[in-house]
Amino acid sequence: MDEISALLQQGQRAFEQGNYAQAVNFLGQAATLAEGNVVRAGEIQLWLVMAHSAVGDQTAAVTLCRQLQRHPDRQTRQESRRLLAILEAPQLKRRPEWYSQIPDLSHVGDRPYTSPYAHPRQRKAATSPTPAAPPPPATPLPNAFIWIALLSLGLLTALAAWP
Repeated sequence: MDEISALLQQGQRAFEQGNYAQAVNFLGQAATLAEGNVVRAGEIQLWLVMAHSAVGDQTAAVTLCRQLQRHPDRQTRQESRRLLAILEAPQLKRRPEWYSQIPDLSHVGDRPYTSPYAHPRQRKAATSPTPAAPPPPATPLPNAFIWIALLSLGLLTALAAWP
């Protein structure tokens, strides 16, 4: 595997893991090394556009995307037009009630999680442990119903296919 492929894969992996700044670094290095290979350089630069956008550097993403519209590879030009349309699309105004608030869990330590929706348990007085009751026996009724339904369906299909 050559150095360009290794840097591209590292950049893609970093991007997919959410390490966008690291992805920009790897993809920038790969793009510099791949300047002679038109198709490969176009693919790397498209990934670089997405990484710049994910980092929040919209200016760099749009600038590179506009440059790619004059790229010698037709597929790279098409993809850059699609990306540019997305990057330059107007931001929708969102009302606050459309958002789901994600709580900050950084203060939660190693304590076990308790759901805020769980019913509070009432504490029982300390007593000697009692053995748990055995679970009730499973009823074969649901399985029998499924088999009867499947056999009936098979029988009806065979009768319908009979000449």
